[in-house]
Amino acid sequence: MLDAEGRVLGIDVGYSSSKMTTCFCRLEWTKITATFTFESATSDAAERSQALARLQVAGKVTAVAVDGPLTNGLGIVTHYRAAEAILSRGVLQTRGKPGQTSSPVGQQLHHHATALARLALDSTDVATAAHAEAIHGGAVVEAFPNMYLAALVPEPELPVLFRDASDRYWEILVNQSDRLKAVFHHALPGRELSNDLGAVHDHEHRAGVVCALTALSVACGEYVAVGDPADGDIILPAQPEWGRAAAGRGAWLEPVLASNVNSVRTARRCHANHRRARVLYVNGQPNNRLQPSAADAILSRRG
Repeated sequence: MLDAEGRVLGIDVGYSSSKMTTCFCRLEWTKITATFTFESATSDAAERSQALARLQVAGKVTAVAVDGPLTNGLGIVTHYRAAEAILSRGVLQTRGKPGQTSSPVGQQLHHHATALARLALDSTDVATAAHAEAIHGGAVVEAFPNMYLAALVPEPELPVLFRDASDRYWEILVNQSDRLKAVFHHALPGRELSNDLGAVHDHEHRAGVVCALTALSVACGEYVAVGDPADGDIILPAQPEWGRAAAGRGAWLEPVLASNVNSVRTARRCHANHRRARVLYVNGQPNNRLQPSAADAILSRRG
């Protein structure tokens, strides 16, 4: 249950030394309103600290979501993680899959994401983690805007992608419908959103919004976590919000994840942590334990 007034923080990770591609997005709400506020920086550590200070994140931050690989204890790993493997198989190969932490670019993103997570924890009053299988004592989680947005899109509306996944999904969920705003209103009912999401055109600001919504999903206790306990999870919106399948009942993403988890766990050549790959469906009842499904704990549900 969220407090009547509060805030979460989303961080879109950029690593350009000359362009302001790192975006900090604060989502703050009162009993009647809510507002997204943005600050940007380059990869320079001092600039990032100054940008976060300008955001004036006063008071307890219920959760922080960072768009980049985060692992247990905010350590650094060099292998391909289960979260990435699950979200890169089958049809997800063409729906905005994550990069591999094990690649050179992935390592760069991993180091920057970890540094930004530590900056948020050191510079703001982040709440103690209360979500399932947290990777840190503070409530910091990993966001991935491409798949967070893709999960919300009905299967018949999924676009053909090139290198513009999050922006294409944004157009469908914001400019062609109110589905993204519906996620906000489900988490914060009765609040008037001060921002016009349709007027948010900057790529990094859009990603910052999605990261903040990811943090909000965790703060509400209604989300889906994809990965494994050691190498961390990528957080998706709650399953009831997911887009419907083109044929049959249910969400298109749910059977895809089930199949991909099975493939990751049973692959001949995989990292040892992949044997513990799973998807956690968390439904907002914080006192219930994780319960395995009939499929050998491939899928687990909370509540």
